[in-house]
Amino acid sequence: MGVGGANRSARDGREAVIKLTAAVENVAMRLEELHVDIRADRKETYSRLNGLEQRVAKLEAGRE
Repeated sequence: MGVGGANRSARDGREAVIKLTAAVENVAMRLEELHVDIRADRKETYSRLNGLEQRVAKLEAGRE
């Protein structure tokens, strides 16, 4: 009975490690996707800001 309990405990421990590993890998994958999305958004935002900055500079130059 003691050996059976130890085997079950070891099996339960392995299953827990497998589940946790899968969960961590899933979180890592989602974080990578989020990182890619944030980089794309940032690139678009700075591109738009740069365009606006150039337009404002032209308007300011035309007023002088």
